[in-house]
Amino acid sequence: MSIIDSLLDIDQVNQLTGLPQATLRNWEKRYGFPKPQRSQGGHRLYAIEEVNRIREVANLCKGGMKPREAIQHVSAAEEHAKIAVGYIKTPSQTLSEGLSMVLEALYRYDILSAEDQMSRIGMRLSETDLLELIYPKLLMQVGSDWERSAINVAQEHFCWSFLRMRLLNYFRPGRINPHLPKALLATPPGELHEGGLLLLAAFMMLRGWQVYYLGVNLPMADLQHASSTIKPDVVCISSLEADTVLKNWNDLQKVHRTVAVGGPCLAQLKKQEHSSSSGIYFIEGELAAAVDDIALLVQSNAQS
Repeated sequence: MSIIDSLLDIDQVNQLTGLPQATLRNWEKRYGFPKPQRSQGGHRLYAIEEVNRIREVANLCKGGMKPREAIQHVSAAEEHAKIAVGYIKTPSQTLSEGLSMVLEALYRYDILSAEDQMSRIGMRLSETDLLELIYPKLLMQVGSDWERSAINVAQEHFCWSFLRMRLLNYFRPGRINPHLPKALLATPPGELHEGGLLLLAAFMMLRGWQVYYLGVNLPMADLQHASSTIKPDVVCISSLEADTVLKNWNDLQKVHRTVAVGGPCLAQLKKQEHSSSSGIYFIEGELAAAVDDIALLVQSNAQS
C-alpha cells in the first residue's frame, strides 16, 4: 500500500499560504528561507513544518514587517521554544507514515488505532489542511486499493464510514454565519458516490456557509421541492458520470437557482463539448478555489 508522499510541491504551498511561487523562490534565493528539499527531478518539495513556518512569516509580512525581519523573528522564536522545552532532536513520524498507519488500522477494522493516528496528524495540521490534503488522499487511496482488489467491499465500506463520520463533525451550527450564502448539496438520481460532495460541504461549513446537505441519489422532484422551500443561493451537484448529469439536465434547469456542477463528470462533459448554460455552471479545482469560485458565482448572479 502506497500513499502519496507527505512533502508538498510549490503549487500546494502557494495554495495553502497564498504566497506566489515567485515570492517563495525569491525568499529562498535572498534569505535562505524557506528550505525545501528536492525531488529526483530537481523540483522543490516542502515539509508540513516548513509550510507552517512560511505561514507565520507571511502573516508577519501582512502586518507590515519586512520579509528579512519576519524570517529572523520566526527563526528566533523557534530556537527559543526548543530551548524552553529542553529540545532533543529525534526522528518524527512522517505524514506519509501516519496516513499509511491510518489505513492499515482501518483495513484490519481497528477504529481506535485509526482514531489515534488521525489525532496525531491533526496535531500538526489545521482543519483546512485536513480537508484539502488529508481526507482527499485517504479517499483516493481507499478507492484505488478497492479497484485493484487490495481490499474487499467490507473494508472499503468500513473506511468510508469512518471518514464520513469525521467529515460530518464539521457540521456544527455554531460555525454558521447568517450573512454568508446558503448552499444546498446533493447528488442526482443514480449517483451513490458522495466523497467529493461531502468534502465540499465540510469545507463550506468551515468557512461559515449555511449548508443544507441532502446526500446521495436525490430524486429531482425532491430537489426542486427542497430548493423552493430553502431558497438557497446555490445548488451544488456532484457526479462521477456525465450521463447522470445529462439525464437530469432539464430538471436541474427547473430548479430556478444557480446550479454548480462538479466532480469527475466534468472531464466527460468537456469531451462531449457541453458547456455551462441556463443557470448551470461547471466548477472544478481544489476545495478552496472551488468554494471561492462558487462564492463569486453567487455574488455575480445576485447582482445581475
